[in-house]
Amino acid sequence: MAAEQQYAKAKISVWWDIENCQVPKGCEPHSIAQNIRSALVDMNYCGPVSIYAYGDTNRIPASVQQGLNTTGIALNHVPAGVKDASNKKILVDMLFWALDNPAPCNYLLICGDRDFSNALHQLRMRKYNILLAQPQKASLSLVAAAKCVWQWTSLLAGGRPLTNTDGSVDNSVHAPVSEPLLMPDNVLLEELVNHLHFEVEHMGLKLMSNIFLSFSLLTICISF
Repeated sequence: MAAEQQYAKAKISVWWDIENCQVPKGCEPHSIAQNIRSALVDMNYCGPVSIYAYGDTNRIPASVQQGLNTTGIALNHVPAGVKDASNKKILVDMLFWALDNPAPCNYLLICGDRDFSNALHQLRMRKYNILLAQPQKASLSLVAAAKCVWQWTSLLAGGRPLTNTDGSVDNSVHAPVSEPLLMPDNVLLEELVNHLHFEVEHMGLKLMSNIFLSFSLLTICISF
């Protein structure tokens, strides 16, 4: 379960759906960033950490926003009213992050939605290490992409990941799902990025206009 040598000192990008995995009442927001870093170090992930949180900031108390912002967490406002808006924005930013950060690097996703499954498997096949923090239940296909899985409340407190006695991930807390485990190729990833670009543009969020050029660069940067 501990980090492999090539990932131990590699960069760690944390992608947090703050609406899906909320800050619990009574939690000290100033401690979240440090607790996440402590949990990672405990598993021998000692590289530089960047944390990006996404959600409708109008629904997040000012005290929580201040606590996150002052501890180095980049809080990205995603307007309410569009279905899966945060997921789409996170997916696009995750894929573009790979442009500037070729493998080996680490992705830690804080979410439980199956929408991320295809992208995580694509990144894993290109030598990125995938970590996951989930709410009480998460899609099995999402969990299958991850090397290490935490309960969100455990990661929040700086705790250790889920394990069985043999060291494997405990699937008993994961939501049963019927979808097959998809391992998409480059064509499917291109379709995903183009679809996300279209959706996000119509949400009024700024992205690069030439998605095909960006995808070509992405393919080069994260290829084997």
